[in-house]
Parts: sequence; structure tokens; C-alpha cells
Amino acid sequence: MDSDELKREEGSWIDAGRLDDLPPGSMRRIDGASQRVLIANVSGTLLAVADTCTHEDASLSMGVLDGETVRCPLHGSRFCLRDGRAIDEPAEVDLACFAVRVVRGRLQVYAPNPEASLTAPN
Repeated sequence: MDSDELKREEGSWIDAGRLDDLPPGSMRRIDGASQRVLIANVSGTLLAVADTCTHEDASLSMGVLDGETVRCPLHGSRFCLRDGRAIDEPAEVDLACFAVRVVRGRLQVYAPNPEASLTAPN
């Protein structure tokens, strides 16, 4: 998502916890009123996608992070964290992607929906 797209949409940056709490090679889920977001630290690059597998309602945060992909814990579908693309069946629908930034050591996720307050760990 580029900055022009962010300007066209109404939304806000939501605090998602301390960067120090998400070391390279780890991931975690942030819960929102209307959505769950998976944030992963892939070798220092922060990536965020919808946390729910598009095949079944499984939390991808319970799956396996492997490089730039996450494997669903339920049926093994893999998704690319860079673009949300469904790589392996049975999932055929891609994941939504979210912009991530770091401000003063805190992770922030861009929530396009202003009512989508996400809850992050302290």
C-alpha cells in the first residue's frame, strides 16, 4: 500500500506494541473489533496481513513462519506475507495486507477502517 492509497482512504495508524517484542523470525496477532492482523518480522522487515486463513477460520498466528510465508495450522495452506497471495491449496483467496511502520520504537499498523481499533500488547 503506497502513501497515495493511504491518503485516499479514511483510517488511522494503530499502536501494535513494542518493536523489541517482535524480534526477527517471530510473528504475533493483534485483535481488532472487526479484524485480526498478523504482524511478522521477516529478517528485520515488518509485514502485516489478515490473520484469518481464507480457507477456514484458523488463526495464522498459530501457524508456522517460514521466511516470507506463513503456513496455516489447520490444513497447511501457505500465504506470502509480502503480498498476501495464497500459495498452496486448499486456500485460493489472498489475504488483505496492511501497512506497518515504527515510530519511537513502537509498531503501528494502518487500519483502513477508523472503527477498527486494534488491541496490542503493552
